[in-house]
Amino acid sequence: MKESPSDIKLREMLGPTVFSGEGFLGKDSRPVSEIIATDLAELDRLNLTVNNIAPLLEEIYNNAVNAFGGEIEAGPGVAAVYYEAMGRIPSPFGGEGTFRKGEVVVTERSSGKSIILTALSIHLIKHHSFFQGRGTRYRIEPSLAAELLRLA
Repeated sequence: MKESPSDIKLREMLGPTVFSGEGFLGKDSRPVSEIIATDLAELDRLNLTVNNIAPLLEEIYNNAVNAFGGEIEAGPGVAAVYYEAMGRIPSPFGGEGTFRKGEVVVTERSSGKSIILTALSIHLIKHHSFFQGRGTRYRIEPSLAAELLRLA
């Protein structure tokens, strides 16, 4: 699939930078529009939308942040812990402000499966339906998020 000029520009904005380190695409060579479409199709297959998942991720993130590093119960058999990091990171989409750098690790106790939430990753899902590219540290697989949130 040939990328449009706007896809090429978006790919550049989502690539590695001084602020984002590895960037938001990882080793994913698909056009950004295809990454988004594939993730939205996965949500649709699960009978979910971004509006079902994003608020729950945000609630878990905020509750964990407010626990100041203490473990919280994110759901039945699911724990979340906030790890603080200094600084802020700008949205790669520009003009959307900066976001706290800390991360929340959400782990299913029985399987050890986990996802990592950041304020920026939640924003990208909520406002751009972008779960990030495969191979990035902060990619949130829609099906895994649904599983951990007990939505699947």
